[in-house]
Amino acid sequence: MITVTALKWVPPFAAGQVRDHRVRWVLNEAGWDYEVDLMDPKGLEADLYRAEQPFGQVPVMRETGRPTLFESGAIVLDVAERSGRLWPADADQQALVRSWVVAALNSVEPFLMNLAEVDVFLRDPEHKRLRRPGVVATAKQRLERLSAALGSQSYLVGDMFTAADLMMSSVLKIAGGTELLDDFQNLAAFCDRCFARPAHRKAVADQRQDIAQYGPEDMGWDPALFASVN
Repeated sequence: MITVTALKWVPPFAAGQVRDHRVRWVLNEAGWDYEVDLMDPKGLEADLYRAEQPFGQVPVMRETGRPTLFESGAIVLDVAERSGRLWPADADQQALVRSWVVAALNSVEPFLMNLAEVDVFLRDPEHKRLRRPGVVATAKQRLERLSAALGSQSYLVGDMFTAADLMMSSVLKIAGGTELLDDFQNLAAFCDRCFARPAHRKAVADQRQDIAQYGPEDMGWDPALFASVN
């Protein structure tokens, strides 16, 4: 049996984007059944959970007879390789898939998260005005290099959808609702291609359905704090 941890509730802007959707997505692609364990902050900080995930984050993947895994990138690679889905047969291409998964998490995601922090969480208008141009410029530089690497290809490695594309497109999702992808039509088309996959649509729909059952009070948070966040 496989169990994936996820958050009980997040603000509307984050529904469909929390990192457990990556694990749901790859499990859907593999055709492996799984259950979801919905967590609140107390659960994330519990000693038993910290023994599984030292940083108190989601997701982890528990699987009977195997070690509990944490970090979405590691889980995606594990499932892809063991299932043979989203995993090329050629050893050289497998190595490239690993490189692109790490690149998505280390070389692209932090720059997009910086912009998300400014747009969503930074409250001081003047601070936001001063900081946003520099954050946008560095994020666009990363996207320029990614766009050049992808070129006219449909996917990052070879001619099939792999774990590299799952991870990179899930990271690019952070740019949704911003102007960042406007100048990179190949990246926008890449995302559309990846997000059209039934396994992705189901992962997002299931995550949204779980979140819709709860509210900020179920996380021990004051609903008033999220009244203006959408």
